Amino acid sequence: MTDLEEFDNSKDIETRKVQKLGSSSLFITLPKKWINKWNIKPGDKILIEISDDGSLKLLAEKIKLLSNRKTIKIDIDAIKQPIPSMVLCLYSLGYDEIVFKSKKQIVQKEIEDLISTTKQMVGAEVTEASENRVKLECLLDAEKVGLESLLRRILNIISKKVDGIISYLSGEQPKDSELTQQEDLRRVYLMLLRHVIGSKYEVSSNLNKNFLVVMNAVILLNISRLIDRIDSTIKTAKLNEDTPILKEILQKINDLLDEVIMSILFPSMKRVTNGLNLINQINSLLDSFNDKSSIVYTSVVDIISNLQLALENSSCTLFLEDMPWIERNFNVVK
Repeated sequence: MTDLEEFDNSKDIETRKVQKLGSSSLFITLPKKWINKWNIKPGDKILIEISDDGSLKLLAEKIKLLSNRKTIKIDIDAIKQPIPSMVLCLYSLGYDEIVFKSKKQIVQKEIEDLISTTKQMVGAEVTEASENRVKLECLLDAEKVGLESLLRRILNIISKKVDGIISYLSGEQPKDSELTQQEDLRRVYLMLLRHVIGSKYEVSSNLNKNFLVVMNAVILLNISRLIDRIDSTIKTAKLNEDTPILKEILQKINDLLDEVIMSILFPSMKRVTNGLNLINQINSLLDSFNDKSSIVYTSVVDIISNLQLALENSSCTLFLEDMPWIERNFNVVK
């Protein structure tokens, strides 16, 4: 059992009297037993989790640092699954050291496929490969990579894809390679999963928001594939009278993508409303589309349907915040 597990399982309960400091501040002293056990010093950071049930949970930041690396060992003879498919899951779940072992000789092709797969996983590398054992280590602390940074990166990659189509429709040549964009998107998506799902410590107040973030990340991957379908279609088909409408729709899709991402990061009724207005504007433009049987039209319809679902998910974060127009537990007897 690790120190962290021992701490989680501890049931010691102590009482502290609330004292006053200055004109308005209140404080309590920390239990001496806890201070000594974790060697708490002045200036150390304490993580504070506030729950709606009135409880307050304190966790010394160094407890997180003292916890062991997440490691896992897999008997591939028993599970009988390809190593590359397993390692993607284990990376997303936050494991820092992954060992695959076998009583038989591991096929060289599987090792080569694993090395190829690690190129999708930022910070991961195969550090040991023998006949019966393969070890992969992840040197990236995903928790140090901000969720905002990852979501903005996903937004940037997809927006560039849309800009590339607009440029092509305008007679210009797109700058970035489609393959590179797709590979980058995959890497960032896996990093986001590792950050959200594989976190070694996450306060419960973030769990609902993180669930919504993962749902929207999956939706954004699907939108990216639909954008690729539009891109390949317009490059093989003759441009028609719907081109000006399509360009305007794509510009508004980029604006809508921004509202979806920003509203989940920074909950705002204004952003959600802007997103809903953009959906209405795009639907009006779609009504003017001439060829409603085309792949481009059906793909745009699917994109808007997905973005509407993502916006609904983002809007849920409004109710995770303490907004002035929200009163919680109003029927609780005081």
